[in-house]
Amino acid sequence: MIRVHRGAEPSDLSELRRVERDRFRAVFASRGFDRRELGTRYTEVKTLLWQRQDAKCCYCEKLCEDVGSDLEHYRPASRYWWLAWTWENLLFACPNCNRWAKNDEFPLADEAARLRPEEDPPGGEKPQLVDPAAEDPLDAIQFVLDAVSGRWVPRPRGASVRGAETIRILELNRQALLELFQRHVRQYVMPDVHRLQEVMRTGDERAVRDEWNRRVPRSLQRTASYVALTYDVLDHFFPENERNRWGLVLSRP
Repeated sequence: MIRVHRGAEPSDLSELRRVERDRFRAVFASRGFDRRELGTRYTEVKTLLWQRQDAKCCYCEKLCEDVGSDLEHYRPASRYWWLAWTWENLLFACPNCNRWAKNDEFPLADEAARLRPEEDPPGGEKPQLVDPAAEDPLDAIQFVLDAVSGRWVPRPRGASVRGAETIRILELNRQALLELFQRHVRQYVMPDVHRLQEVMRTGDERAVRDEWNRRVPRSLQRTASYVALTYDVLDHFFPENERNRWGLVLSRP
C-alpha cells in the first residue's frame, strides 16, 4: 500500500452530496440505515478515482479494471451514512479488499470516541485502519522476507499496532495475494536486484549509480503494481549503509 493522491473534488459532487444526504436523512430518521435506500449515486466518481489511482486498488495495489471493482468508503457507509458522498471518504478498491475482507469493519482505538450522526471526521476518532489518502502507509506496514517460508509477507513496521490491524482487516496476507506478491518479486524485482549486484561486484561507482538511476525509478513508478513491496525488497537487498557507500538514493514512492 502506498499513499494515494485523490486530487481535487469534482465540481458536481458537492451538489450530489447535498441532494442525496437530504434524501437519506429522512430515510434514516424513519427506519435507520437501509443499504438499499442509500442508492449508488456515489459511484458516479468511481471511474475518476480509478484513473487518479493509476488503475490500482488503494489497499493491495493490484491493477484492476474499473468495471467490476468497487468505490470504497474508508469510513463504512453502514456506520457513517452521512459521509457516503464525501470526497475525502471515497477510494477505488478491488472487491477482494473491500467486499470480502474489510466490508463494514472500522475499529477505533477508543470505541467511545466514534462519531455521532452528521459529525465531521475525525473528531476524537483514532482509526486503526490506515487511510492511504491521508497518510503514508509505509510508516505502518513493511514487507519482509519470511525466513521459514521464503516468501515476502506484509508485517507491521516497527511493531505498529495500526499496521497489524490494517493487515488483519484487509487480509493483506491472504494466500492468493501472497502468490501475486511472490510472482511480482520473482519476475519484476529480482532481475533488477541481480543486475545491480553484478555491477556492484565490479567496483565501478559510476556504473553502479548509472544502473541504479536507470532501473530503480522505473521500478518504483506509481503506475506499477505492488510498489510498496518493490520498495521494501530493494531496501532489503540494498540497505541504507550500502546505498550510502555508493551514493544511491531510494526514495519512497
